[in-house]
Amino acid sequence: MEFIDNSYLSIAMACLISIILFLALITYISKHPKKNTKPLKILFVVMFISGMIIYCYCHYRVLDEVVNGTLKVTSLNWVQGENTSWFYYIMYIVMRSVIDVGMMFYGRSNSDVFYNLPESGNPAFVMGFWLLHMVAFFTAASALLIRFGDDFLRWFRIAETKMSDVNLVFGVNDDSIVFGKNIADIKGSMLVYVDSMVREDYETSIHNLGGIVYSDKEALKATLTFLKDIRIKKEKTRLSLYALSTEYDKNLQYARMMSDSLKELNIQPEQTKLVLLGTDEQKGMLFQFNENKYGYGNVLAFDEFELTARLLIHEYPLCNAIDFDENGRATENMEVLIVGVGRMGHEVLRKVIANGQFEGSNFHATIYEPIFIQRTGFFKSQYPTMFTNYNIDFELRDIRGHKFFKFLKDNASKLKYIVICLEDRETSRELAIRVIDSLQTMGRSQNVYTCDSKSVRCYSQDIQKCKTHWIYDSELLYSGEFDKYAIELNHRYTQGNSLDEDWKQCDYFGRMSSRASVDYLIPLIRRIKLNSKKFTPEQRENLSRNEHLRWCAFHYTFGYDVMKTEEFIQRIKKRQEEINKSGKSKLKTTKNEKDRRHVCLVSWDELDEISQIENSLTNGNKDYKENDRINVDMVMELTQSELSKEPLKKSL
Repeated sequence: MEFIDNSYLSIAMACLISIILFLALITYISKHPKKNTKPLKILFVVMFISGMIIYCYCHYRVLDEVVNGTLKVTSLNWVQGENTSWFYYIMYIVMRSVIDVGMMFYGRSNSDVFYNLPESGNPAFVMGFWLLHMVAFFTAASALLIRFGDDFLRWFRIAETKMSDVNLVFGVNDDSIVFGKNIADIKGSMLVYVDSMVREDYETSIHNLGGIVYSDKEALKATLTFLKDIRIKKEKTRLSLYALSTEYDKNLQYARMMSDSLKELNIQPEQTKLVLLGTDEQKGMLFQFNENKYGYGNVLAFDEFELTARLLIHEYPLCNAIDFDENGRATENMEVLIVGVGRMGHEVLRKVIANGQFEGSNFHATIYEPIFIQRTGFFKSQYPTMFTNYNIDFELRDIRGHKFFKFLKDNASKLKYIVICLEDRETSRELAIRVIDSLQTMGRSQNVYTCDSKSVRCYSQDIQKCKTHWIYDSELLYSGEFDKYAIELNHRYTQGNSLDEDWKQCDYFGRMSSRASVDYLIPLIRRIKLNSKKFTPEQRENLSRNEHLRWCAFHYTFGYDVMKTEEFIQRIKKRQEEINKSGKSKLKTTKNEKDRRHVCLVSWDELDEISQIENSLTNGNKDYKENDRINVDMVMELTQSELSKEPLKKSL
C-alpha cells in the first residue's frame, strides 16, 4: 500500500508506462503499416462482438433489476409502464449496446451500467472490462496510424534531421532498393523514394534503411510543394536525383518535371545531380546545365547493358589473359568465346574488340548464337566496319548441343577469354559451371564470366576467384570513382576550365573516348610494367602501338571507317582557305563526324604517310604517332598511385 499511498510516484509510473506503450505503438505501426492491416481487421471484429456481448449483458441485467424493482434508475422509468413489452426491451438493449460499443472504440465507456452489476466488485471482471476498452481503442488508434503512419514518419524523420543532402530515388524496385542500401549510411544525407505504387516489402525495406516513401500527387509531379516538404532550399541543400524506374520514359519525364521545379525555386545547378537510367549519355546531356539553358549541375545517363559491359572490362581486363615479353609485346593471340548475342552480347562484343587488340597478337572471336541472323540486323547496320575489320565467326548452334562442347574440346588450349551473355541468369550460371567442368577434364584452368543487365559474375575452379559485381553498387552511380581517371584525362586535353567543368562540357563521344583509353591503358601498363621502376623506350613504343590499335578498334565499334586520302587533302585545303579568309576555322581535317570517317584509322606505320601529307600542305611538323605516345605518357602520369601496385600476373 505504500506504493499506492505515494501519489506522485503512482502518477509518474503510470505516465511513463503510457508514454512507452504509445511510442512503441507509433514506431511499430509506422514502420510496418500495411503488414498490420489484416490482423487489425480481425481484431476489430473480435472487439466488436465482445463489446456487444458485454454491453448487451450489462443492459439486460440493469433492465431486469429495474423490472423487478431491486434497482431504481430515473432514465428507465418507462420500463414499468403498462404498454411496455419485451420488443421495446430488446430494441433498447441493442441500440444502447451499439452506441456504447462505438464509444468504446472512440476511447469512451459506459462504466455506470457496468458498476450497477454485482460483478463490478470482482477485480478480475473490472480488469477484463477495461482491458476490452483499451484493446478496442488500440485497434482504432492503429487504424489511424495505418492511414497517417507514412505522413507521421516523414514528418518525424525530416524534423529530427538537419540534412544538407537529399538523395531522391525515383522508382521503387529491386535494383533501386539495392542501390539505396549502398548509400543509406552516407552521413549528412536523407534518402527519399518516390513511386506511384510501392509494395509492402519494399516499403518495409526503405523504412529499415531510414528512408522516406512518397506516393502522393505532389511528389509524383515533383512540384514546389514537394521540394519544400523535403527541405530543398537555395544555396543550402544538395539534391541528387536517381531516376531508376524500370519504365525508362517515366525517368525522362520525371527528370524534366524536377528540372522545371528546381528552376522555379531558384535552385543553383551546382546544387543538383542527375543519374538517369534507360538512355545513353548523348541523350542525357540534354539535361546538363550550360550557359544557354537551365539544367542539372552534373548528369550521368546510363544504359544497363553498356555499363555492365564496361564493368566486365574494368574488373577483368583482357590484357590479364595473355602473356607479354619484356618489351611489352604480346606473345599470345587473343582468342575469345562469347555465348549469346542479344542486347548484352552486343555490348560485350564491342568492349571485347576495343580492349582485345595488342601488338604482336591476333584477335579472333567466336560467337555462339542459334538465332544470330534475327538478332543482329540493327547492330550490324550501326557498326558495319566492326565486322569487316576484325575476325569474328558465328556459330548458329544451340549452346547445349554436342557441337558446342566439341568446340570447347578442340579449342581449349587456345581460348583466353570466355563470356556468357544469356538473358536468363540461372541458365548462364548452369552453362558456366558446365564449361568450367569440361575444361577441367582437359587439364585447363579457365575463368568463365557471365553478364546480364545488372551484374558481372566470375566463375572459376578456384572458389576465391568467384565474385559478383553489381552495377548498382554505390561506387559506380554515387561517388563518380568509376570515371575518375577519364575525367582527369579529358581535362589534360582541354585545360579550359576546372576539371569538373571540362567534363560537363565534354560531348558524348569525347567522354566515351576518355573512358575507353583509361580502361584499356591502366591495366595494360600495370601488366607489362613487370618489376621495372621506369619504362624502357621499347616498352613505351609498344605501349603506344597498343594504344593505336585500341584507338582504331574503339572507332570501328562506333561505326567509323577510314577516310580516303583525297578527302583528307580536300579538308586540309578547305581549312587553309577558311583561315586565310577569316583567321580561324573549326573544320577538323582528320575527322568527318557526320559521315563517321577518320584518316588515322590505318596501321601504325601508315601514320607516317598521313603526317607527311599534312606537313607538305601546311608546312607544319605534325607527327600522328606522337598523339598515341602523348596519351600513354599522360595516363602513366595520372595514375602513378595505381601503377605503383604490384603488377598483375596472367589470369587464367
